[in-house]
Order: sequence, then structure tokens, then C-alpha cells
Amino acid sequence: MKNKVFVTGVGMVGPCGNTAGAFWDGLLSGRNYMTPLQLEGTVGEAPPFAGQVSGMEPEQVISKRLFKKCSRFSVMSILAAKDAMDDAGWDLGTMSRGRIGIFVGNNSGGWESARNGLRVLHNEGAPFIDPNLASNWFPAAAQGHMSLAFGIKGYSKTVIADRSSGLLAIAYAARAIRSGIIDAAIVGGAETPLDPWALSFYNSEGLLNLKADSPETAYRPFVAARSGIALAEGSAFLCLESERSLRKRESTGRVRASIQGFGFTNDGQESAPHEESVAQYARAIRLAIGHSEIQPEQIGYLSLDGAASSRQDGIECAAIQEVFGGSASDKWAGCPKTSFGNTIGAAGAFDVALSVLAMNHGQLPGLPYLAESAPDNDLNFVAGSSRRVSVESSLILSRGRGGVSSALVVKGEGL
Repeated sequence: MKNKVFVTGVGMVGPCGNTAGAFWDGLLSGRNYMTPLQLEGTVGEAPPFAGQVSGMEPEQVISKRLFKKCSRFSVMSILAAKDAMDDAGWDLGTMSRGRIGIFVGNNSGGWESARNGLRVLHNEGAPFIDPNLASNWFPAAAQGHMSLAFGIKGYSKTVIADRSSGLLAIAYAARAIRSGIIDAAIVGGAETPLDPWALSFYNSEGLLNLKADSPETAYRPFVAARSGIALAEGSAFLCLESERSLRKRESTGRVRASIQGFGFTNDGQESAPHEESVAQYARAIRLAIGHSEIQPEQIGYLSLDGAASSRQDGIECAAIQEVFGGSASDKWAGCPKTSFGNTIGAAGAFDVALSVLAMNHGQLPGLPYLAESAPDNDLNFVAGSSRRVSVESSLILSRGRGGVSSALVVKGEGL
């Protein structure tokens, strides 16, 4: 493949832990990380359980001056990005910061900042609004705050595409590196949807599980008992680099994975028929494989979107069967976010990061709720907390509102 793009670092802040190492260990423990969600002011019902982040220490990374300007999703982005750069061994003082980009997938911005700003406007008047409000609530704010935190000055982009945001951000970053616009990028996603206003909007989508009676029943795609997704907040970022960047840093041996092909499609119509949605999802998968150096039989792990609705799960499973046919059952399938919640705009970034770690460690995260439940399709799911198995390459899938479908192929590399 021309102009390879390598993953050299992984960083995370989320319900399972506030570094990639802690998150990985927590995920493999088999615990469920969704906790009771208690919010006032939500219009309509709020989900009873969600994946919530605690124990962050932003003062270790972010100056007090910058911290005052940041919404919660910007704080998480900066911390996860620093974790990824430390993992990659980046020394920004020796790198050309004008040749490093920042790419962020996000869907709902910093709603807590917007809500507080409008409360002040209504109760106290315009002169009392925080002057930082104009630049800290919208989805691109995290990209800007990361640039300020690290002095990164290269070509950058924020992507808003529902649950496909994170995968699209990674695809854009890889394309920018391959084209020579930049040499490296910090790329991923961040989301903080656990806010009364944000939840009011997500409620209208009809995908949330509002009736769970325990964390273990909050998010169970691909089984008959499914009843919608559970939300989570968090941030996951990767360090991507070109061969040129690796050689310049003399770090050619520090490679976790390589970004291969990407595919993105749209249904092209409102409420498309099941068959059309399956066809477009399958086309996204074929595009991703076709643009990579990986053959279909080399893909050993499928990281699924997992919308936990009969229609969406059915579309996903049917698209996989259409592409791989009978060989689909030879591949392991998983959906790690069922243990901590769906981070919407950051979900694809979490899925890629966890797939990279799974290939590095030779251990696939499982679906603990499948230990006593049989799936209603023919995919080969990783049941229980995890399974020791080595795979060469992974296919990460995401869907989104409006019928968008995205797929990314990632190849594992030896550290």
C-alpha cells in the first residue's frame, strides 16, 4: 500500500479507566461500567444507566488558564490525546508541529456549557455570560483547545456524523497523511452526552434504552431482549504517523497497527427499505476492504456498531453476511462498548483503539451478557469477558442517523 499510515499510540478516558492501560484492564475484567444516571431538567425520560467518567486529574496536563475555557469534552480530549502521545513516545519539542494535525469526531459538543450560558442569560442578563461560551460549546471546540494545549498547528478537522464521526475522523486523518499534507496526526473522538439538554435530543431519536432495571440489561445488542443503547461519555485518541515521521523520530519499531482501507456510504433516501440499507452498508464494507492490502479471509475480528434495535442489528448482520457469506462465521465478532456504553461521536474511535489493543495483546474483549444468552443470528460472537485469540486484521463498523454507513480495516503490527 502506498504511503502507509501507522498507529503508534493509543489513549483513552472513559468509564473503564482514564488511561488506555487502565481502560483495557478494566474492560477485560468482565465488569459492567454503567452506573445510575440521575439528572434534573431532562425533557422526557432519561436512561436509568449510563457510562460515566470519574477521577480525572486535568491539572496534571492542562493549565488553569486553559482549563477555564474548556468544556468537559475538551478536557477529556486533551487528557486522552496526552495519553496517546506518551504511548507513542512523541516529543513535540523535536517534531514539526506545523506538520501534525488534529482530527476529532464529535456529535453534541459541550452542552453543559451552552445550558449554563443560556441559564445565565435568562436569569442574570447578557453582561454576566462567560466570555468563553462562544468558543467552548460547539463540536470543533475540542480541536481548538487541543491545539492550544499542545501547540499543534497542522491541517486539522472536526467531523460530525453521528455514530460514524470517529471513524470518519480517522479516515480523514489517514488521507491527509497519505497525501503529504501532514506527517502525523492526533485523531479520535470525544463525547459528553450525559446532560439534560443533550439527553432530550437523543431521546427523540428512539434508540435509547429507557427501561433497563440493571446495568447488565442496559445495552444488549444482537439478542432478542435488546431494547436500545445506553449512552456513555468519554474520549479515545490515536497517534497516526507516516513512514517519514517514524524514520525522522527513529521509532520504526514503535508501531501498533496500520490504517488500511475506509468505506463510507449513504442510503440516499429517507427511511430507506431494509434491502437498500443492507446494500449500502455492504458497499461500505467492500469499499474498505477494496482500498486496503488485506484480503477478506485475513480479517479475523469484526467490531460492530451494535445499535441494539431489531432493525439496525438486522441491517448490520445482513450486510456482513452479504459480504462474507458462509465465511462470516469464521470471524470473531464483538461490541466492547456494551460494557461501558455508546459514546456516539467517539464510538468509532473507541472501537478502533480497542481493536488495536486486542490485536496487540492477542485477546478479544467479549460480550459478558452472552454468557447465558444465545444470539439470534449466525455471527461468531466472543461470549463472556474475553477470549485469547490472535487475529491479523480487524474490520470496524459504524452506522449513523440518516442512513450513513462506515467501515475501516486496521491491520495489527508487532510492537
